[in-house]
Amino acid sequence: MINQFRSMLKMLEEHPDINVVVCNFNPPATIEELNAAKRYFNLTPAMIDFYSQANGIQICWERKSNKKPPRGGLAAGYINLLPVEEVFNDWKDIIYFSEADPQKPLHPLDFFIEEACAAFYLDGSDNPKVYYHYCGEEMSSLGVDFEGYLKLLLKSRGFWYWHTAIAQPQYVNPYVPISVEESNFREIMPQLFPDFDASDFQRLNNE
Repeated sequence: MINQFRSMLKMLEEHPDINVVVCNFNPPATIEELNAAKRYFNLTPAMIDFYSQANGIQICWERKSNKKPPRGGLAAGYINLLPVEEVFNDWKDIIYFSEADPQKPLHPLDFFIEEACAAFYLDGSDNPKVYYHYCGEEMSSLGVDFEGYLKLLLKSRGFWYWHTAIAQPQYVNPYVPISVEESNFREIMPQLFPDFDASDFQRLNNE
């Protein structure tokens, strides 16, 4: 999987319409770091495989054109896959604020932007689902596990808020059937990446 991220980065660097602003592949997680995480959660084979190759990845890119997206927002990509010891850390006062907080089981794995992340929902499952979380507010399943999330991340190239094309918002505004973020994603991705397939990003119902 790490090689696929490296291939994606190379493609972004060679793209005539894209500037890669940040690119960093962390060194592999140590045995001590993996064992510390295992004391909190029994890591799946996909997690062990990923973090054993790179204990976190940061990639940020932006479209070179100064032309603004049709409805505002950004034409850019943000990936911030956190180190395993951070993922399975205590997120009190960042993700949840009390023991009774329903967001307590969320553990961010991709803190792609300051106010939002993709997070494991540790509900007791051996292979937890990943949720889109707008900090302090929205929490919606993406319908995939860790490996599935990485596959979607590669297909989306980490486009700004691509998650909104899948996650069902808690509060749907009937007058705004599609958000700025989703609109940008669906309109700009095919312009930049001819292999983009919108069918890979289907809206889910609330879970």
